[in-house]
This record gives sequence, C-alpha cells and structure tokens, in this order.
Amino acid sequence: MSVAEFISRIRDSGVAVLGAGGAGDIISAYVMCRVLEDLFGVESCVPVALLWERWVKDPFPGPVPKDAIRGARVGKCVWVSKDTYVERPGNYVFRPNASVVAEVFGGEIPAFTLEGGVLGVVECLEEVREAGYSHLMALDVGGDVLARGWEPSLWSPLADAVSVAAVSHFSDSSVAVLAPGADGELPADYVLRRIEDVMKRGGYLGAVGLWRDHLRIYEEILPKATTEAGKAAYHALRGEVGEVAIREGSRTVRIGPHTPITYVLKTDTVMEVTVLPQAIKHTKTLNEMLNAAHKAGIVTELDLELTIAKLYGTGPQAKPDWLKAKQEARKTVIHTIEQDTKT
Repeated sequence: MSVAEFISRIRDSGVAVLGAGGAGDIISAYVMCRVLEDLFGVESCVPVALLWERWVKDPFPGPVPKDAIRGARVGKCVWVSKDTYVERPGNYVFRPNASVVAEVFGGEIPAFTLEGGVLGVVECLEEVREAGYSHLMALDVGGDVLARGWEPSLWSPLADAVSVAAVSHFSDSSVAVLAPGADGELPADYVLRRIEDVMKRGGYLGAVGLWRDHLRIYEEILPKATTEAGKAAYHALRGEVGEVAIREGSRTVRIGPHTPITYVLKTDTVMEVTVLPQAIKHTKTLNEMLNAAHKAGIVTELDLELTIAKLYGTGPQAKPDWLKAKQEARKTVIHTIEQDTKT
C-alpha cells in the first residue's frame, strides 16, 4: 500500500483508533485522531477504548464488565459519554479514562469489554464500522503489541493481543506503535528490533511523527486524564529527554527522539510475528483467552491482578508489592502449565 493509498483510505472512509494497551491508551488514541486530522485531512476519526483501567484507579482484578458500567448506551459496544462511570463492589465508584476522552471529544465514543473474548470485540468493531469508521487502527503506546510473550520485563500482554487479534478479522486495518518503550515494559531498542522484524517481512507501512505544535492536544486532555505511558510523547515534545521512573518506581522509561514517532504496520504481518494474538483470535470468553495464554506459556496482566487480589485483597485499601505479585503470578502460571502437562 502506498502512502497515497493509505491516506486516501483513511481520509475517505473514516478511522477508528483503538487504544490497544488498556485504558490509558485511549488518551493516545484521541491524540492520534487529532494528529490524523492535522496531517492528513481526516475528517472522521473516533477513539475506541478498552475498559480495563490500571489497578491504581480500579483496584479490582480484571477488565470492567458491562454490568458494572453506569450512564452508558450499551449495544455491541459500550458507548461511553461524559457521564459514564463504573461501580465496583463496596460502592467503589470511578470515572474511566474513556469518559474523560468522550467529554473532550464532544460526544459518545465506543468502548469494548472482554466477557465475549476476541469475537465479542469483533462484534463491537463491526458496530463501529457501521457507524462510519471503516479503517481500524490498533494503537499501542510502548510496543508490547510486538512482544513474543515470554520477555522477563513484560507485564501486560493480553490487552494488546486482544486488540491486534480483533482488528485482524478485518482487511482494512493496521497496527501502530507510538513511543517505543514508553510503558516501561519492553526496552525501546528491543521494540525497534521487533519493528525491524516486521519490516523484513514487508509489514512496514510508514511512520507518523508528532510535531511540537501537537502539544496543544496533549495539554487539552492530560490535566483531566490518568496516564503515565501516554505522557511520554508529551514530555518529548517539550524537550524533556532522559530517564523517567513510572508505575510507582517499578519501571524506568527513556524518553528520546524515538518517543514522538508512531510506526504503522500491517496487521497480518504483526500477527505472523506474535504468539498470543494468534492463540486468542477465535476466543468467545475471557476465560478462554486466559487459558490460551497459559497454554502458550504466557503470564498476563489478569494473572497479575488475580494474584494481587489473593495476596493483598481488593479495593483502595489494597497496597500491593508489584514485583512480588509478578513473581507469584509467574509461579502460579508455571505450576498450572505443569499440572496440565501431567494430566
């Protein structure tokens, strides 16, 4: 696909940008929509959210289920508005990032939950396409979307894998990586090598660079939203380069000239070089996805959150030791795999 073909496609057919890596990525999805408008004249672009917040905001294990969502229109997708909120056990209430983005966006935005597995997300995306957004772009901040799945520094592969697996059901789709290494999981140089793997297979479409005047977009939304990885490109545009600690000091991010760049890749090629999206592509439940990950020997963020709930409880009073919880989650998954192998 030439750049002219790509631009023509997204300009004429509308774009839906999925925040692929979890609830924080919806902020970058919104920014990408605005950037596509600025640089390519796209007139119709909507950010799409995965309703799975970080533990610091939603201290209960797993993605948000539909029955916990209030103030939203529910179809195949959950259509989030500025008035949408989530109610968890014990009357714990919070406003998801998607609601903040909907407010800034100026209308409802589509979001998906994971009770129906990847095929449930596909149904949501079909509804998004029917609403006039034909091209689906799965945007991941950091690059975990390109993980093999067994990297020691990896924390949250499942959300990324779900988004890639879902958009792979549609020929008019792409996968984008913004700010390699920005989430403190896979190092930036490792993510760039994985992008090279995709390039060698002919899967590189192009790159979109943020310009300094795109600071205005970040400054419009960042004061209202909750994200750490999503701030990396903002810091880079401000000239704030170097090492930054995130996730309560459990990870370190290096911000540099690679940070405000988005690499756009072919979906089918990304599927070829990754394991977990292939394994979960046809799943119908969250449990099926988790079992598929375990069969592939991959520890997910859901395993981590279930372990935290077991060790430290749930709710705002829970104060987890993240590194210990990660180690325990890995032990549990390995034990499960060993037991399954014996039977």
